[in-house]
Amino acid sequence: MAVKFGVAMGCHVTVISRGTSKKEEALKNLGAHDFLDSTDAEAWAAAGERFDQILDTIAADHDIQSYMSKLNINGKLILVGAPSKPLQVGAFDLIVRRKSLVGSLIGGIKETQDMLNFCGEKNIFCEVEVIKPEEITAAYDRAVASQVRYRFSIDVSHM
Repeated sequence: MAVKFGVAMGCHVTVISRGTSKKEEALKNLGAHDFLDSTDAEAWAAAGERFDQILDTIAADHDIQSYMSKLNINGKLILVGAPSKPLQVGAFDLIVRRKSLVGSLIGGIKETQDMLNFCGEKNIFCEVEVIKPEEITAAYDRAVASQVRYRFSIDVSHM
């Protein structure tokens, strides 16, 4: 959804992912302008400090400093994923390069309504895989194994 929102707002959107398995989907289906494989050391180094903002959706533990290093001067990393361990961030980038690390959870009723209105105006919708209630256990196992693109939705008409 972040990719779709960014594109609809007129931003130049780059998807950063581990590996290239999501590259085609990010560029063709979601509308991203660029793709960066964070496991490709050469491409990662070449990216330099090119991003004004990074929306970090990673809920697993990861090297946040690596992402901070990709921000331009005055860049902002917006954390919406919730890793289980405390974050390790170097103070040097924050002070000298004026980078920011901020968090965001969810808006209130007005923000939610504004978002829904924007989705209606721009024809933005969630990518979901619809399952039947009897498939919930298998869907859970797939979610734990990171084998779902992006969310499951349960068709309750089969209950």
